[in-house]
Order: sequence, then structure tokens, then C-alpha cells
Amino acid sequence: MEIDLKTLARHYMKIPGIIKMASRHSVLLLLTLCAFGFPFAIHTFGGSQEAADTHADYAAAREGILKFEDAINAVINSSFSENPFAVVQKAKGVYLQGYGVSFTFLVNIHRAVIKTPFGQVRTRRAYSSEVKAKRIEELKEKLVQVLQNSGDIFPQLRKDERIAIIAFVEDRNIPGETNENKTIIMSTLKKDLDELGQRPDRLKEFKQRMKIVEY
Repeated sequence: MEIDLKTLARHYMKIPGIIKMASRHSVLLLLTLCAFGFPFAIHTFGGSQEAADTHADYAAAREGILKFEDAINAVINSSFSENPFAVVQKAKGVYLQGYGVSFTFLVNIHRAVIKTPFGQVRTRRAYSSEVKAKRIEELKEKLVQVLQNSGDIFPQLRKDERIAIIAFVEDRNIPGETNENKTIIMSTLKKDLDELGQRPDRLKEFKQRMKIVEY
């Protein structure tokens, strides 16, 4: 089963009020599960041998999820090391039966670009749209490389299942300045990872096969 990433994106656009009132990460993961129609709920609680097999899949996936969370968080931390407060929520993953694994995190790009050796300085250059856009592009490139280098973390995934990273970028800027709020959804099929994983000479081809949605 393959989920339309644009449809998933529309689900997230409907909940800005909820995100402000509740734990952002819990809400986003819940919506992700709703978007996929809880495809694993029947298997998990059905009490059959198939349910036992499904539990085994989750147990196997958990180790890979933890490793991939560490890999993503290392990239995020290195990207915003000069201001760790830019990282609002670290990456957390979930295994979705029939889809694959999905990871979400939240950063505040406004905080990422304003810290200087002289403290919090409000200057046009520090808040420029170009600086923020460049930081976001650098983060995306690093995440693509993490995806390409981590395919062997999830050997239990089927070839038609996906590994997806959902990045929420906030820009709580002051009125009148350029805003860089956006959501970035990056995903790849397991079969493409099996073929192109850990192949830096084929990075361009790997990026072409990926699905990337931004809004």
C-alpha cells in the first residue's frame, strides 16, 4: 500500500490550533496514524497468529527506529550546533504496518540564524530569507545522505514499504520580516535503498527516485 504524500500533507494543514494546545509530537504522530487508517490495529489486537507475527515485526523495527532517530538527531544537532535552542523537538519514529517507518521533528529556523558571538543580534542580514533558505537546503541535503546510508537499518521492511522523514520548520519571526515556515516530507522506497544505499556515486539517481513534498 502506498500513501499519497500530498494527502498526508493536507492532514497536517488542518491542525495548527491543536498543535499549539497539546504536545506537538504526540498530535502529529496521532494524525500520521489516522492518515494511514490504522492499518495495523486489527493485526495488533486480533489475538491470532498473524497478530503475534505483527508484534514480532514491531519488536524488530524498534531497534532500527532508535538507530535512525540517533542518525537524524546527529544531523540536526550538527546543523544547529551554534544554537541548540533551534531544535524544538528531536526526531521520533513510528512503524506503520503496510507503509513503513516515519520520523518527525521540529526546528525553529528563526532561532538557528540569529545567534552570534555577540549574543542575540537583530539585524537584517541575520534574519534574511536567503540565510534561512540556505540553512534549510543544507539540512535537506544531509537528511538525503542519512536516508541513503541507512537502508540496512530496516531489514524487515518489504521492498514496497517506505522510510519517510517529516520535518516541521517554524520561523517565529517578528512582524514585517520574511517568514520561512514550511513542512518538508522526504521518503524513499526500501527497494531503492537496497539498490542505491551506501552508494555515494549514485546519490543523484537516489535523489531523483525519492519523493519530496514541501509546502
